[in-house]
Parts: sequence; structure tokens; C-alpha cells
Amino acid sequence: MLTRTPTSRPPLVRGTTAIDLVEAAYQLDGTEAEWLEAVTARAQPDLDVGAGLYAFTGDSTAPDYARSPVFAARALSPAFQARLLELNETAPDAIFDLLRKRLVTCGGLEQVLGRGSPVVEHFRRVMVRAGISDGFCMFAQDTEGGSVTLSAPSAAVVAPSPRVRGIWQRVGLHLVAGLRLRRKLAARTMSHDALLSPAGRVEDASAEVAADGDARRTLTEAVQAMDRARSVELRGSPERALELWRGLVAGRWSLVEHWERDGRRYLAAYTNRPGVLDPRALTSTEQSVLRHLALGATNKQASYALGLPEKTVSSCVTQILKKLRARSRVELAALLQARSAGSLDVAFAEDRLRVLAVDVSVGDPDSVLTPSEREVANGVARGLRNAQIASARGVAPSTVAKQLQTIYAKLGVDNRSQLARHLARHRGPARG
Repeated sequence: MLTRTPTSRPPLVRGTTAIDLVEAAYQLDGTEAEWLEAVTARAQPDLDVGAGLYAFTGDSTAPDYARSPVFAARALSPAFQARLLELNETAPDAIFDLLRKRLVTCGGLEQVLGRGSPVVEHFRRVMVRAGISDGFCMFAQDTEGGSVTLSAPSAAVVAPSPRVRGIWQRVGLHLVAGLRLRRKLAARTMSHDALLSPAGRVEDASAEVAADGDARRTLTEAVQAMDRARSVELRGSPERALELWRGLVAGRWSLVEHWERDGRRYLAAYTNRPGVLDPRALTSTEQSVLRHLALGATNKQASYALGLPEKTVSSCVTQILKKLRARSRVELAALLQARSAGSLDVAFAEDRLRVLAVDVSVGDPDSVLTPSEREVANGVARGLRNAQIASARGVAPSTVAKQLQTIYAKLGVDNRSQLARHLARHRGPARG
């Protein structure tokens, strides 16, 4: 039996190894299992809160723990591991089925799903004999079915700060980008598009990159930014380092270490763009952005995951709204919420784009929100700004902002679009 951590001092999940993990994410040698072992080893100092941790990868045929053949663990509690399969087989709702509706999710189990979640209650019933009541989970996926999960069980409630959760969200996006590249390389023969020196000089390039000055300049700047991110100074500031080191460069390339036989080190740029369908109405960049929006990503998260400027993502969202005839981001969220089906088909001439439903359901909003919170939530679902909601209710905008944060916490959502999807799922799309 594990010794419980005192409730007055919750287990401390940190984010100090972020750059170490990013470096591990893009290591392409060895098998996928060996890659995951290395990732788990580097994550242990930050995530292990006394009962070890484990990780697994997924794909479209083996998306969750029970079906994944690639599993790694570090100092994992034997009592917890003995009950892990039982947990997945008997859960009222598969935890993975909840997590996969978002691009990236991290935090304590209760923190993410809500204290009253049937999944959390079931988890505690199964794990009470192992002395486990909560745990940290980081789940990240791409738009092709690939996913990476890191999980650390805990004897006490785990509630990392927004800062730490933000660090792990970005780390998760790197891990899944690295996994996608690894699988692309394993599936077929691929050659790099460019080789760059550690200083960013393009030493070799494909004909396409050689003829594109903007591409060469973009890759050079990315290599130089990565070099700064690896500095001793920035390793102690993971947020700043992660801002410099993006999962993709210009929505197209991943940069990985490359060593020549004579011992010379280079950075190799491989095409690693997430696969998308090709509806005629949307550009390839807009398709990629829409895929990420459909998984609940904010503009900032999509920008980071795709290596695109946030202004570019914002422009894409504007065009998507126009082409799909949605009046607002909130209305788009309601459109993407297929209320009675697992997916939504959006037609473009002779083509169709299938978009996954994208809401993490924590409960009926009408049963968990106060009357005033329901008024605020309904205003958001109609596309109103905080100031407009405040004016209609006769309160200060700051009051609405505080209530909105409480609503997010109760419903397990992160932003206005996710709130609109959650309400649409339970009530149908809001009417203005």
C-alpha cells in the first residue's frame, strides 16, 4: 500500500525537463518502443509523484492502452499496474474516448474531467486498493490517428498550475509530431529536404528548397531559434525555450539531429505536414487549421502545432468561417458538434471533409451551473462578448469574466468555442 501524500501539500508536477523531452521526441533511431522508453525516462523527474509513470502510443487501429502494443513504464506501482487493465475494461466511459476529442489535454484526472465525473469515480473505486486516487495525464494527438499518452498515478489529488499545464501541452504537440515523422519514415523511404549546420547555414537542399529563398531563410531562422532554446539560460525557462522550438516549421518541416559518418552534426529538415483531405473550397493550410479547430484547439495552439504565425491561423479561421457560412467561431464550434453522430461530413462540391465531434462531456450544464452562470454560458453560446453579457445582466464585465472561468472549470472546457460545443451537445445549437 502506498503512503498517501498529505492533502495540504498536493503532489508537485513540474515542467523543468521540457527541452530534454523535445530533443527526445525527434530522435529517429531505434524502434518506437525504444523511443517511448527514452521519452518516459526523461519525463520521470517531472511527473513521478511517488507511484511511477507509464506511457503508450496509439493509432487508428490501436488507439488506447488496452490495444496499444507500445507501452513503457518507470517505477510504476505494481498494485496500480495490476488493476490497469481492469480499469480500462470496466470503465463506464473509456477515458480515451473523452481525451481524444481534444488536440491536447493535460492535468490531473479530476482537474480535467471534473470531480463528479463517472470516469473519476470509477477510477477511484478500482484503484482504492492500490492507494491511488488521482493522477496526471498528458494526451496529445495529430489529425491522422496518432497519439501519445503519459500518465503518472498519485495517492492524492493532482492539480498542476496553468503554467505547468501549458508547458506540457506544448511538449505533447512535439511528442506527437515526432511520432508522426518516425512512422512516416518507417512506412516508406523518405529523404530529407535540407541539411543545415548548427549555425543555420543550408549545406544541402532538395531542388524545391534550393530554389525557394523564403524556405531557406525560414529553415535557417528555425535552426538558430532551436540553438537558443538549447542554451543553459533558456533550459531554466521552459516557456521561453518552447516558444522558440516549434513542432513544425512553417506548417511543413520537422527539424531533427543528423550525424554524418565523419562525425559532423547537422539538422535535417523532413516534410512532416499532418495529412489532410482535399476539399476544393479550402486551401491546404485552411484544411490543417480546420482539423485542429475540430479537435478543440485555440488559435494559439493551432499556431504552435503547425508552426504558423498566429496571424496566419487567424486569417485561415476567417476564411473558414466565410466558406462554411458560419457567422462566428462559436457558431463554427456548434456546426462541428455532430450532436447525434460521431462525425460530421462537410460537403465541398464533389468532395467531403469528415470532422470528428470535439467535445469532452462532463455533465449536463443545466444541472451543474447556477442560474447566473447559465445566463453567462447562454450569452457566450450566442456569440456575445463579455461586455455585452455584462450590460444585459447589469453587472461589471469583470464579474462575467470571473463567472466564465468558473463555468470552464465546472464543464471541463478551456475556451468559448469549447463551451459552445458543450452546450450544443446537450441542448442543440443556440439560437440568437
